[in-house]
Amino acid sequence: MKLIKIPLVLSFLSVIFLTVACEDTENTPESGTISGVITFLETWPETGTISISLNTSWPPTGAPYAFKTIESDDLNANNEYSYSFENIAFGIYASIIVSWQDPDDLNPMTNQYTLGAHGGTDPTAVTVSETEYELTGLDFGADLSLAASN
Repeated sequence: MKLIKIPLVLSFLSVIFLTVACEDTENTPESGTISGVITFLETWPETGTISISLNTSWPPTGAPYAFKTIESDDLNANNEYSYSFENIAFGIYASIIVSWQDPDDLNPMTNQYTLGAHGGTDPTAVTVSETEYELTGLDFGADLSLAASN
């Protein structure tokens, strides 16, 4: 009888250990989310592209970490756009900006105009980590009058 109890107890403890270990890994986030609302001021430009980007540097150099194009139809009745970047790798992001791309300027070094940034004229860096992985309420404004086509 004693020989049967020891393997049974060891089996039971192994199951408990594996169950607890699996639960811990399932609750550990592997990436983060950044979201907020952009309030647009003034009139939407007749030409060009408006986009929001998440950048690893300020001022931005090279391609952004993530970006989305924004259309005027994406705004609500209060000229607000709700944005969300999902599956963001842990790290520090130097800027979240809204920009306008001038369709008449083909030079990628000069054809982007910043319309607004999280944190104002000096963007605020955002850190995504295992403990701070759902960053919400990162709201800011974008001034469409800064687009040259207006």
